[in-house]
Amino acid sequence: MIHRNKTSLLLAALVAATFSTAGVSEAGKPTVGGSCKKCHTAEADTVRGNLGTVSPDFNTLQVKVGKNLIWIVNYDDKTSVVNGDKTSGAESIKDLPKNKEISISYSGGESKPLATEIIVKQPYKVPEDQKITNDEVAKLVSMGPGKGQYTLIDARPTGAFLGGHIPTAISLPFDSFEENCSVVLPQDKDRLLVFYCGGPT
Repeated sequence: MIHRNKTSLLLAALVAATFSTAGVSEAGKPTVGGSCKKCHTAEADTVRGNLGTVSPDFNTLQVKVGKNLIWIVNYDDKTSVVNGDKTSGAESIKDLPKNKEISISYSGGESKPLATEIIVKQPYKVPEDQKITNDEVAKLVSMGPGKGQYTLIDARPTGAFLGGHIPTAISLPFDSFEENCSVVLPQDKDRLLVFYCGGPT
């Protein structure tokens, strides 16, 4: 009988703890998604992910933070949009391309987020001296990795690689770079590395 009472008390305590935690677990909602995770960690009142649907009729936009998680964020006339060197107002939100990586600072908490500032990720600029032309890549590929002394890396998702890739390329998707780079990349640090992807990011 005592054992059952102790078990009942323990069970009641666990249930109470679970429900009291569930009541405040809103703060645990993920706020950083996709490739943003590579460079950013969670910050208060900020959500980072890919832009989904924008609804000018309801002044809302969707931010994809994961496969099954989409934030719905309101915006108003005071919301500023920082897109490269230009800063504009809420009216330009509807012109942003879908799936663009964005960062949103918001007020109002997670239950009713109101965007105060939207920052649009700009394409990474590769320095000119680190670029290689298509003709140079074709020449290397015709020689092969041994004679050409190169390693060609396809940084696109695995599905894109399987759909077709440059001959001699090795798949190393960007989102799994850290886990697999030590296996895929050559030990020789002087070897030419050539990366390619699906376009500017």
